[in-house]
Amino acid sequence: MASFVDALRLAADKQDHSRQVYFAWDFISAGPSPVRASCGLEMTPTGNLDDPEAYDCIAVCGGLIRDLGGIHQATFEYLRAANARGIPLVGLCTGSFVLAQAGLLEHRECALHFDTLGEFLSRFPNSNPATSQNYIIDGNIITCPGSIVAIDIAVFLIARYSDAGRARKALNYLLFKPEESRIVLKAKPYEEALGSAARLTVEAVKTMETRIDSPCSIEDLALSLNTTKTRLNRAFHADLQMAPAAFWRQIRLMAARELLDSRRRNVTEIAYETGFSDTAHFCSAFKKHYSVTPREFRRIMQKDAAGSGE
Repeated sequence: MASFVDALRLAADKQDHSRQVYFAWDFISAGPSPVRASCGLEMTPTGNLDDPEAYDCIAVCGGLIRDLGGIHQATFEYLRAANARGIPLVGLCTGSFVLAQAGLLEHRECALHFDTLGEFLSRFPNSNPATSQNYIIDGNIITCPGSIVAIDIAVFLIARYSDAGRARKALNYLLFKPEESRIVLKAKPYEEALGSAARLTVEAVKTMETRIDSPCSIEDLALSLNTTKTRLNRAFHADLQMAPAAFWRQIRLMAARELLDSRRRNVTEIAYETGFSDTAHFCSAFKKHYSVTPREFRRIMQKDAAGSGE
């Protein structure tokens, strides 16, 4: 919340005077006040839950996962009413848990911190989370994994409701540079082929590399590159000897293999982080490509590491 509000504060006034000139905001909550954050900071509400239409946008903070069971029912009712009116709802960090508890993330995509993914999936199996994007917009709901990437959402909203100049001012004052994709392939066996490939192929591959966790249709990819699916297919077959969809799946599986080797995430988390709709689909694709399941591959890597004394 601090990162989100600080971006608003800087965009709302000239220089760093902190007046709510171009934007205004309230802190609202249900239950007793002031509200105490886990870090000890206390917040006294300046608004109430009477009318969700009093706001152009509502940002939700969830707090610690262990405390989510104590959220007042009035909070969920308020969020459902706001959603029914199409008001933009922003889930900051575990705010996505609150939105999901309110029943608002059913079959929707959402951005989560990797550390909360397993717990989120166990509670809300019908949602579609990702952990490698700064934020995800699905209809009127925007979610982010929290921390400083909340600045990204604030800047998006500032530009949407005001102008890009104020959004840039907030970024400059905060010394913030938006992150690139968090999944970066270490090994790229196709790099040599790209050296002599058409510019269209190179640009398409760059897009695929930054969207390992969220592949789109080849039609949409072609459209984003100002070309046609037919022309893109022709370029890939000439330069890489395979169709764009097959190549995109291949680099996603390469990324999954590297993540499995790192031993920092479980198979379900890796499936979602590499853009697969479910674990079964991921395991099937991985075995078809590498002739072993993800878990078998991880066991082999662990055995090799133990044998080499790593």
